[in-house]
Amino acid sequence: MAEISHVDAGNVEISTSRLLLRGAKAGDGDGLHQAFGDPEVMKYWSTLPHETIEQSEDWIQNMSKCETNGVTDFVICLKPDLNPIGKVGVWDKHEIGFLLAQTQWRKGLALEALNAIIPYLFNEKGLKEITADADPRNVACIGLLLKLGFVVSGFCEKTFQVGDEWVDSTYLKLTKEKWEEQESKADPEDLVERND
Repeated sequence: MAEISHVDAGNVEISTSRLLLRGAKAGDGDGLHQAFGDPEVMKYWSTLPHETIEQSEDWIQNMSKCETNGVTDFVICLKPDLNPIGKVGVWDKHEIGFLLAQTQWRKGLALEALNAIIPYLFNEKGLKEITADADPRNVACIGLLLKLGFVVSGFCEKTFQVGDEWVDSTYLKLTKEKWEEQESKADPEDLVERND
């Protein structure tokens, strides 16, 4: 179960057993460059990989200045050292996005981060629906969202351009009503992905 702490200026921190979701701050660029600079991580993201740590630091600086920083947009930090390993948040009021450094894949951390932020977005931020726009080739992302209760709501070809490539979109959505319904039926063990 995630614990939400209200910190300064309306910002929050969301803590799980292994993660802390918090607003971006100076110094996060080095850690997050492991994700933003990795072509494999950025393969299905809406921008090209960052070529330099400075690009990642600039991105973090811009994120930290946004009114959504620490409110609906978070850096994912791994406990106990709280090293930044990725980000999760909503864009355009209700579209969720997330990424993790490749060294943290297949550990259930994306599932843990999403299981922490989704109830926060529904219960504290008042969202009625959360959407996602995923590259249809990103089967891991789509599979994770489906596991969380998202349903495919549409598909569109050539929705945005990344570098020289036009990318298609699979649209997904999760309503608060569906989330609450599945949460009332869920076994707590089902909410944690394990690699036993």
